[in-house]
Amino acid sequence: MKYNNTIFNQLLNMLPRYWFEQDVIEAQANRYTRHFTAWNQLLVNLYAQVSGKKSLRDIETGLKMQQGSWYHLGLVNAVRSTISYANSKRLYQIKEKSFYYLYEKCRNVTQKHKIRFKNPLYTLDATVIDLCLSMYLWTKFRKRKGALKLHTLLEYKGTIPSFMVITDANDIR
Repeated sequence: MKYNNTIFNQLLNMLPRYWFEQDVIEAQANRYTRHFTAWNQLLVNLYAQVSGKKSLRDIETGLKMQQGSWYHLGLVNAVRSTISYANSKRLYQIKEKSFYYLYEKCRNVTQKHKIRFKNPLYTLDATVIDLCLSMYLWTKFRKRKGALKLHTLLEYKGTIPSFMVITDANDIR
């Protein structure tokens, strides 16, 4: 049987499981948990992000379709209610640490520019993103238009966003 290394597996290899589990133990994130651990939650959320899933039902259906492929990762049955509960109750700090770990890893492998500056160079951008007001009532921008503003601090060295904030489109910052 030929071994195929999937893109999902390559993404998981960027974040060492041992390192992640140490943060989970430190934060006691798996306390009172039987099956759906913090690692399983990370797998499900990463799968949802990479595959472009739009809802919990979509995530659950996609996972059930690929059920034979998930056993080696230790992911058992992930249903909507369990995913929703874990996303609302688990501490975000564990995922935040994982993000910054991966961010540093990506910064070190990004393309280097020939132009050198004595101090780091950053670009600040504020982009208005139009949204459908009937679907996102909290984004009221005008009478019939919804929008939000995404403020991004982009590091020139690697062209990776180093900071992002979402505000109301009417905010002047």
